[in-house]
Amino acid sequence: MALTKREKKERPKVERIVETSRVNNEDNVASTEQNKKEWTAKDRRTIKIDPDIKSLIEIFSDFDGTKEYETVRQMAEFYLKNNYDERAQRIITNIQKEKFIN
Repeated sequence: MALTKREKKERPKVERIVETSRVNNEDNVASTEQNKKEWTAKDRRTIKIDPDIKSLIEIFSDFDGTKEYETVRQMAEFYLKNNYDERAQRIITNIQKEKFIN
């Protein structure tokens, strides 16, 4: 019973950030190429959303002159950049890379 009120540990704070990368630059090039990959209609998946959100996505797409899936992609990238810290962004992108390796 002593562990029920266990408090969440804080993440360690980094005092000095090192500029050297642990990964090769070739990996970074591969990730940008992966983002540019064209998906076929067969590869795309249906997502279920509320009608009012669907309407907003349609309006945004028409306003920008892009396809709806491109608008959703831009929204997802914006959400990733603005709602997660750098460490979480790296973790999420690494998970996504592992998921879509051919």
